[in-house]
Amino acid sequence: MEIYSADNPPAARTTVLEAWTEENVPVTDGSERQLGKEAFLTLLLTQLQNQDPFNPMEDTEMTAQLAQYSQLEQFANLNTNVTSMAGYIQAQNQFQTLTLIGKDVEAQSNLLSVTAGAVDTPAVLEIAQTCNIQLYVLDSSGNQVRMYDWGMTEAGTYEFTWDGLDSSGNKMADGAYQFQVTATDTSGEALSDGIVPTITGRVSSVSFDSEGQPIIHLGHVQVALGQVVEILQNATTTQSISDSSSESDSDGVS
Repeated sequence: MEIYSADNPPAARTTVLEAWTEENVPVTDGSERQLGKEAFLTLLLTQLQNQDPFNPMEDTEMTAQLAQYSQLEQFANLNTNVTSMAGYIQAQNQFQTLTLIGKDVEAQSNLLSVTAGAVDTPAVLEIAQTCNIQLYVLDSSGNQVRMYDWGMTEAGTYEFTWDGLDSSGNKMADGAYQFQVTATDTSGEALSDGIVPTITGRVSSVSFDSEGQPIIHLGHVQVALGQVVEILQNATTTQSISDSSSESDSDGVS
């Protein structure tokens, strides 16, 4: 047998076929390997036409094959319908989320929004037991902006509204700020839980992430829909600890 090189093909072939490489190898999604309805019926008819006349396919065997295919087709249709329904429900939920715009909500978060020099998301602390509390306001880089010493505070619900100023009295730029709370009980032991921070604010807009999940915007603060714990119709009455509370110039967060 004569062997031809790539640059010297036989006379009957005038075009040299390109060899497959990692860059041009055909890639498929596997759909060509799936057996569709038409292909199944063609295969079944071909099987009936070519069966042994002395040993034909039994009726029960053919019926079983048809029943299996029918069940597979129903499962495929069910999966398609469920996927379509899930998309519809997600779109409906997204539309309903838009109705939150302009409403006041309470959400689990430890972020404060400063807009036009004023804080528009006051913090609410749910304190489960009497404890000594210090509250720290931090900027987006984690630098301490303000520190408040509430001292020994009894159990209850308290609202804290930061005035948007740093410890030197300078007005902070608009944006999102974090607040951290440290607490010790009456014996001086640090509390790992027992304080639940939330914020209240008016929904300014709603956006959606790459998976279609809604993001609620409270000024410069963003929270997930799952963080919203209550939609407020009227202002909640809480005990208030204002900026007149005693302050510390401590630079560290303990």
